[in-house]
Order: sequence, then structure tokens, then C-alpha cells
Amino acid sequence: MSAGLCIVALTGCSLFSSRNGATIGYYLPLTVQLRSDPSLAVAQLTYQDACGQQQSLSLGAPFQDVLKHKTGRVFEKVLTGEMGSSPAPDGYVDVALGIIHLDLAIVRQANKSYPATVTVGLDFAYTAADGTVLYSKKIQSIGRGEVDVTASSCEVKGLDKIAQEAFGLVTDGMAKQLGTASKILNAADASKANGSKAHAATTPPPSPIVTSGTASPQAVTQQSATAVSLPASVEGTVRVIFRAIIRDENRNQVLHSGEAIAIELEVKNEGSGTARAVELSVVSTPPVIERIPGLVSIGDLQPGEVKRVTVDGQVGTINEAMQAELTLVLRAGSSSVQLPTAKKFLVAMKPASAAGALSQPLDVDQVPKRTGLLKQPKAVAIVIGVGQFRESGMARVKYAARDAEVLAGYLKSVGGIPPERVRILLDTNALKSDLAEVLEEWLPQQVDPATVVYVSVTGRGVVDAATGAVSMLLFDGTTSSSARLYSLRRLQESLAKLPIQRAIVMLDLSLELAPGKEAAGAVAPQWDQEGAGKEKILWMVGNRAVQESYSYDPGQHGLFAYQLLKGMGGAADLDRDGLILAGELCTYTKRQVLKVAQEQYGKEQEPLCLPGPGHGSLARLQIMARLK
Repeated sequence: MSAGLCIVALTGCSLFSSRNGATIGYYLPLTVQLRSDPSLAVAQLTYQDACGQQQSLSLGAPFQDVLKHKTGRVFEKVLTGEMGSSPAPDGYVDVALGIIHLDLAIVRQANKSYPATVTVGLDFAYTAADGTVLYSKKIQSIGRGEVDVTASSCEVKGLDKIAQEAFGLVTDGMAKQLGTASKILNAADASKANGSKAHAATTPPPSPIVTSGTASPQAVTQQSATAVSLPASVEGTVRVIFRAIIRDENRNQVLHSGEAIAIELEVKNEGSGTARAVELSVVSTPPVIERIPGLVSIGDLQPGEVKRVTVDGQVGTINEAMQAELTLVLRAGSSSVQLPTAKKFLVAMKPASAAGALSQPLDVDQVPKRTGLLKQPKAVAIVIGVGQFRESGMARVKYAARDAEVLAGYLKSVGGIPPERVRILLDTNALKSDLAEVLEEWLPQQVDPATVVYVSVTGRGVVDAATGAVSMLLFDGTTSSSARLYSLRRLQESLAKLPIQRAIVMLDLSLELAPGKEAAGAVAPQWDQEGAGKEKILWMVGNRAVQESYSYDPGQHGLFAYQLLKGMGGAADLDRDGLILAGELCTYTKRQVLKVAQEQYGKEQEPLCLPGPGHGSLARLQIMARLK
């Protein structure tokens, strides 16, 4: 029965590109059997076209092709099909389709583009030949884009490209997880040390992934009620409420020409019956906000259900300062649904102006020429950037991933840390379990008493209003569940128990209070972590208060990250001795962030250095860069 066996052998050195332009390729010296769950073969998206007719987009074949290709970049040989009499592989990669979700609202048949997102989830695992599960994970990725419709056709164009982006992202994430998992790396090292040898034929171990069988996964499609006829019957009393927040790109509550904005909506059904065909009407007066559809589908809401939706838009051309009114109205498919009154927002709008702008910003993405002067062969860096989240209602952090990638480059080139000792976790590859694995499993294997550890986290954080305890939000985190957060206390304890020389922790978090307590009675964020080992850790905090961290658009980075990178490039050498110390860098960055935040936004963002000058911390003397 060996006719069904296909071997993908990759002996070249080409790499495939990830979503951020980086390359991923591991080619671990292992032969694996790829076992795809039947759910992958029948994957499809069901949607309503511009004429309201149901259509389906088959995704199985291209999805499986991408999956095989990406798995082949992780392992030297990938077997597919039936094993027959072929030698047993070193391990088995099992993959099943998790969620596949389409968010699309086509209001009418017209020459128009509509935003769409495709969310794809994968469940995957690596099992050794002896049946030991070495790694198991569930991940999700989101493809975003626009579909096009015309007044003369029912066809929806462009959905396949958005789905392909989602496939690429989620399989990139799977490849990275498999290629960097410590237990799989150990198995690869053992295989390489023992040399290649034939495996005796054995019975393959069962897949550790629990699936719902071979039925086609349900693709959840959110579609406008104007295109889809939904039943209007409502059982029981139905009362729908909602809250909305408007966030502008610069977080200064003033909209400028060309600035991106987002409407974050949370809708809840407080009744005992189902609210059907709920949708949001968005009206701007004057109509200067572009790319926001007039109607946004929320879908059906079960009793007690809460849905969160983010609608992205952009400010059009503004010729003079004005005040605009944005009105949000909920609608439903039945008149018996009790709906809230409309919400109206008054927003100040100004034309783009060079007045008061800074001089041409330094391009911090260009690593300084004089690199390699500092060598830290035993140093280790963990860099995390989370700018998007699994929960659709979570506000994004614009430059988080970019900040993390560039800082990682600085730590390798300017900081002299070996590339193989720098771990980077970005967006969908930065789950709570990922951080726990890196900090609590991988890191302890890399350190000794001469090691300096660098940890950087850019994204969002949550403050416990009663205690002030700060926790980090990873990609799968949510403010409503403490179990899905990673606390700074846990980070501090992980570092404190390591046999290291010292640690430098850089945090740039937009902070919000955990639900359940009014802001007036909240405690300020608690940054000074108590416990053993705190004296060997320097904390560089980019934003000490419960507020958003500012983006610095002229430099295409977060404000704190931009000043930090600028400082590492040489600006923080305050005493001109050719060395940039950690304490020196933190002091420089703090002053610059305070200054620019006040000048550019008229508000304060205050960084924090702990411990401060004169408090005897040797971590403040750690060399971050050498200029001569």
C-alpha cells in the first residue's frame, strides 16, 4: 500500500517569507509523517453575494498545499499519504482545522468595496515515534482586506486573497511554533547525534488532537440584513444595549486629515429571547470620515450574549478646523426588540498642518553603522510585540510588532547578543502559553551566573483596580479573564529565581483598568515588584499611568520605542564616554518621552526607571551599546 506515499524532500536553502517580511526556515534533521484531519479537505467559506444568494468558496486543496509546504520548511523530510511498508518516521505532525470565520457585510449591489476578515484556527501537535506528545498547540490568525462588488454583477471578488493571507499567517505561526519548540529541538539534536538510521516499522500512535469528526466545519458568516433574509421572530423579551468608543490614531482626541480612526463597539442582549439581524448604522455629519460602511452587521445575539466589533475608517480631506457629529444607531430585524437610543459623538477636526511639527525624525530603523563593538555572547533577549488580539473588541496597538522587530535587531547588532539567543514573539505567535514556555522552559536552559537577560514587551496591559497589580495582555488575552493574563509579578519571579548576573526589563504598555471597579476608586499601577532578586532587575517602564501609550507617527514607532531606539543609536550617551549604560538609556528615554508627549499631544506620558538613580542597583550599570 505504498502507492499513496509522497515524500517532500527539501535539500535547498531557500526560505519562505512570513507576513512581516522575515524568513522562516528550520530544516530540523527529522523525518515526520504529516497527518491532516479530514476537516482540512472540506474547509470552505459560505457567504452571501451582492444579490443575497448563498455562495461557497472551497478552501481545502489550497489550504492543504500551503500546510505541506510550510511543514516541509520545518523538517528535512515530510511524508504524506499511507505509510505502507516504508520505514517509520521520527515523529508525527497532526493538524486539524479549528475555527474558520468570515466577517463580511455587503449592504447592496453597487460599485463598491467592503472590508472583510477571515479568521482561521489550527490545532496541531507533534508526537514522537514512541507515542510521546512533545508539543501541542491551538493558534488563530486573521486575514484582512477588501472585497469588490459591482452594480452589474452579483460576484464578490477578492475573498480568496484574504483567505490565502489567513492561511499563510496561521501556517507561518504553526511552522514557527514547531521549529522553535524546545522538546522538538532536543529530539532533532538527538537524531543528529545518533546519525540517520532506518526505523523499524511500528504501529503509528493515535493523534492527540480531538476533533468533531469528518463533518464540514461551520463557517460563521456575518452579513448585512439587507442582503440576507433572516427570520424576525423573537422569543421572550429582548433588550439590546451597547457602548462605543472612538479612538483616533494619535490618541489626542482631535481628528486630522488622513488620520486613521476606529469605532470599538460592544453590544449585549440583556433579554431572554434572541435578538435577530442586529446591525449598526453609522452617520457622519459632515461626511468626512471615509471607508466606514453605512451599515455594519452585528448578527444574531443569544440571551446574555456579548459581541465586540471594531470598525476602521479614515478621516478625509479637511480644509479648515470644524466640529463633526458621529451618530451610531442600532437596528434589529424585529420591531419587538427594545433598542437603545442613538449615541452621538462630537469630535474636533483639523486639517493636516506642519505647524508645530518636529524636525525631520531620525530613521531609527537604520541600525547605526558602528555595530559589533559590544560583544555579549552569554546574553539572552526575549522580545514581545502584541498589536492585535484574538478578541475582535480589543483595541489594537499600532506599532507594537514593528517596535519589537526593530528592537530585536538593535539588541543583536548594537547590543552584541548572538542571533540564536534572541527569541521574538509577535501578535498571533505571542500567546500566554508561548510566553510561559519561553520564560519558564527555554530561558532557564540558556543561562548561567554570567548571563544578562533582556526582556521587552510592547502592547497592552491591565491594572487590577483594587491592588494596582499590572498584567500583560497577550494575543489570546482579555481584560475580563485574569486566567488569560500574564502578571508582572510572575515575570519578576521567573527572572529572580534564575542564576543570572542581572536583567533589563523594558515595558511599553497601554494600560486600562480591569472591569468591575470605577476609575475614581482605583489604585495606581504597582510597578515596584516585591520579592527576592528584585535588586538585580532594572525596569524601564514606558507608561506608568492608566492611559494609552502614544504613537509617534513621524518615526513610525511607538513614542517610547522610538526614543529608546534613538538612545541606543547614540543619543543617550549623555557623558560622551562612548558607552551607553542601561540607567543612562532609561534616563534619556524618560526625558524625551515627557518632552515630546507634552509638545506634540498636549498631554503627559511619563516613563519610569526602577530602581532610580542613587539606589544602588548594579543593573543600571549594564552596558547597552558601545560607540567607540
